[in-house]
Amino acid sequence: MANKYTVEWEGLELALPRPTRARNVIQMEYQEFKQKVQDQEASFVHSIVSSLYSGDAYLIKGAYPKVFMTDLRKRVHAYFQEKPSEFYKMEEGVPNFCRNIDSEAGKKYSITSCKQECYLFPWNEDPLDVLKPLYERWRVIKFLMGLQPDEYERNTPKDGVVDRIQIVRYPPRVGFVEPHTDPYLNHRLIFSAYPSKRGVDYQGGGFYLIGEGDQVINLEDRIDIGDICITYPTVYHGVAPVDQHKGKEINWENDDGRWFLAPCSIVSDEVQNRHTSRPVKLSIPEVMPD
Repeated sequence: MANKYTVEWEGLELALPRPTRARNVIQMEYQEFKQKVQDQEASFVHSIVSSLYSGDAYLIKGAYPKVFMTDLRKRVHAYFQEKPSEFYKMEEGVPNFCRNIDSEAGKKYSITSCKQECYLFPWNEDPLDVLKPLYERWRVIKFLMGLQPDEYERNTPKDGVVDRIQIVRYPPRVGFVEPHTDPYLNHRLIFSAYPSKRGVDYQGGGFYLIGEGDQVINLEDRIDIGDICITYPTVYHGVAPVDQHKGKEINWENDDGRWFLAPCSIVSDEVQNRHTSRPVKLSIPEVMPD
């Protein structure tokens, strides 16, 4: 499927404008999704390529066991406490690292945000024991994108494109990401996984897509721990402020708030004029902090 599917993607990309507005949110069970991708089922391949390129998002239910994701969140929280907040460019030899990106630091990135992040790279040790189960699902998504299932896994920054895993906490009152698009040249789908649930770990805000007429399409009420979501990276999306009116203390030490896991194949800092995320300026007050 990979070579033919790559042509399908490229053909669609050349023939049609890349989507900017979300259309529908389609739910599938993970085992069904995985089987259809791996079986290279022709009707499914053609329909999902057309669907994704038209702006649809797929919420894949039950991709990870709930116990794995909740345990991962605990391990990452402990890791945050052990590691200093620091920053490294994605250059050859970059280590795993964590960073508290407050509202001021968030202005220095290509898109504004406030969050706590853990960055993991496959050439380093796996302190959270996450790479094996992560790649089992990620290889399915890569194959769907027309890549080899293990594409980029052995790359390091000097090779140009690398695999990077982000595990993110959006603290109550301050956590958000402004509306934006993500790079699409090497990793043609956003791939987000969820270790927390709205209504349990936090009460308001979270992941959204922007539909026609700047309609905010809120996905959080449909998301359960262990689900994943995929959509084309140029579809406008972001994270609305998490619990900003709940009166909680701003705290970088707690484990509350919204969490998500985002693997992506991204251009390293060894490459000049990198293709990166881009902000989208929309007049939608509910998706930005007061």
